[in-house]
Amino acid sequence: MKVTQALSLVVVALVAVMVAGCDNKPATSVMPEVNDENCKHENIASIKDRGTQQAFSSMCLRRGGEFKPSPKREW
Repeated sequence: MKVTQALSLVVVALVAVMVAGCDNKPATSVMPEVNDENCKHENIASIKDRGTQQAFSSMCLRRGGEFKPSPKREW
C-alpha cells in the first residue's frame, strides 16, 4: 500500500515538474519598420525568426500605392 502511494506521489510530482516548464514561450523578435530600405532582400533574409521573417516579407509585398485597376478590354 505504501509503495503504491509513494509511486503515485512520485508520478504526480514528475508530471507537475514537466508541465510547469510548458508555459514558457520563446521570445519573439522585433519586426522592423516596413519601408523601402528595410524591404530589401538582404534585410529580410537577415531576420532569424522564420515566422517574423514571413510576416515581415508579407507586409513588404502588400505595402505601397493605391489600387489601380487594369483597363477594360473588349475581346
